[in-house]
Amino acid sequence: MVDAVSTTSGASIFQTQQTTEERLEDERDQFLTLFLTQLQNQDPTSPMDTNEMTNQLVQFTAVEQQIETNKSLASLVAAQAANSNASAVNYIGENVIFNGNNTNLTDAGASWGYMLPSEANTTTINIFNAARELVYSETGQTTAGERHEFNWDGTDANGEKLPNGPYSIQVNALDADNEGITAEVEAVGLVTGVVTGENGPSLMVGKIIVEMNEVTRVSAI
Repeated sequence: MVDAVSTTSGASIFQTQQTTEERLEDERDQFLTLFLTQLQNQDPTSPMDTNEMTNQLVQFTAVEQQIETNKSLASLVAAQAANSNASAVNYIGENVIFNGNNTNLTDAGASWGYMLPSEANTTTINIFNAARELVYSETGQTTAGERHEFNWDGTDANGEKLPNGPYSIQVNALDADNEGITAEVEAVGLVTGVVTGENGPSLMVGKIIVEMNEVTRVSAI
């Protein structure tokens, strides 16, 4: 399900701009009425100083221009948000690769990728469920500089199928001196929906929310 774009905050801003503009027009009309009345009733032998009123009229004009600028910017922001949402919707039904160790287990399994910056002596792959309970382990690849894929069929050490849902991977790699090696981990998942927020749209991989800037590429898996 694709969540609708929230327009509450945008509507409030627009209403505020309308109220401000209307109030400004009323104040300007009152000012002009007063200004013209004073001009009509001034003493010809001692004309009044109009500099202050002229400055005030200039200020009214400047505020009006700022309101129009704000309205134009609001329209541009709304258009950009609509384009971002439309772009995000195109990911629905696609498998994406994204930075992180969490993905969603489906009937087809779950997939990750990892890369080691240096050669490892041993590598252990651990899988955890949403409650952070260890549910599966196996030996991983040790070579450096290449992406290793890890595809899990969703079964535990006893061969029993675990329920679908969010799971996370932990890659524990040690070098020849038993020093830890930090692996770069990517997750693979099927995009099932889009959610929107203040920072723009995000993708839903099952119950996992993936920020757009975390997506590195679309996968053919």
